[in-house]
Amino acid sequence: MGDERQKIKARIQKLTVLTVGALLFLILLLDVKGNYRLEAVDAALSGAVQSMQCPFLTGFFRVVNNLVHPLVMLIISMMMIHILRQRKYLIVLFVNLVLAVLLNLSAKGWIMRERPPEEHRLILETGYSFPSGHAMVAAAFYGFIIFLFWQTKKKRTVKVVGTIVCMAVIFLVGTSRIYFGVHYGTDVAGGFLAALVYLIIYTSIAKKYFEKGVPALEQMEDIRIPPLIRSFRYAFEGIIAGLKTERNLMIHYSALGLVVVFGITLNISITEWCICLILCALVISLEMVNTAVEAVVDLVTRDQKRRAKLAKDTAAGAVLIAAVTAAVIGGIIFLPKIAALFTA
Repeated sequence: MGDERQKIKARIQKLTVLTVGALLFLILLLDVKGNYRLEAVDAALSGAVQSMQCPFLTGFFRVVNNLVHPLVMLIISMMMIHILRQRKYLIVLFVNLVLAVLLNLSAKGWIMRERPPEEHRLILETGYSFPSGHAMVAAAFYGFIIFLFWQTKKKRTVKVVGTIVCMAVIFLVGTSRIYFGVHYGTDVAGGFLAALVYLIIYTSIAKKYFEKGVPALEQMEDIRIPPLIRSFRYAFEGIIAGLKTERNLMIHYSALGLVVVFGITLNISITEWCICLILCALVISLEMVNTAVEAVVDLVTRDQKRRAKLAKDTAAGAVLIAAVTAAVIGGIIFLPKIAALFTA
């Protein structure tokens, strides 16, 4: 009886937040399209944020701005495999990634509001202004990660730290759009409210999915799959299994994420992209080979044999050499550009 009351209370709270969020979005929409009574608020907020403009903050917000790039969010999703681990969480995470990108693509067609005057813009942007696609995608993607954190059995400290980091990213992405002069404050607020409505609906669906459960992979073996497709499936299972169990792989994917964020921000050349991606792929591949070598050695013997130790140490050494080489080359490519980004 108590559980049923809690569920009813939670549903009422969700419905209340959903209704309030939708109403506030509608009020913003009508104001933007009508008398625009919030113009003074937008002007004051833009003036306050843009008064802080300096080379360091401009470089910082350029980096933040790219945290909602589809490739970056894909890499972050891959990193979350190590934290979430359970398959039911991973499926809804990647579905949310796709939906968040689609939200961004469709957002500007909602309301044909012109962007702020060009003389106030620090970056080039096209399309319409309301709602802010960047703010909406940031809230939808990172907000859902917060939801997933609290569904897991991780320590409360991990959940709190993850929540703070995600909330900071959402806030900074929204602020960056005002800082660069490509959105009004009401655009950012509209993006956040639209994402809030979306998250309430999608998290409710996700919870139903969690309660229903997912079929085990063993139950899918009876489905006839062409050998080529099956081989790809096994390869993806190997990648996911490595990410779940190997902390080092998460570190390598984090490094890949930084490479992509700064590569997009700094607009590196095609040659530099090729070098960076080849090195990242080499390090990640060697780490997976190292994992495979360790698994085979452990399968053959658990004894502390000299040759078993040699096999493990040699494989780990290969990863270390590749990682150090990649770090040195990455430093040569990125450090001068990063220094210029925060000082120019």
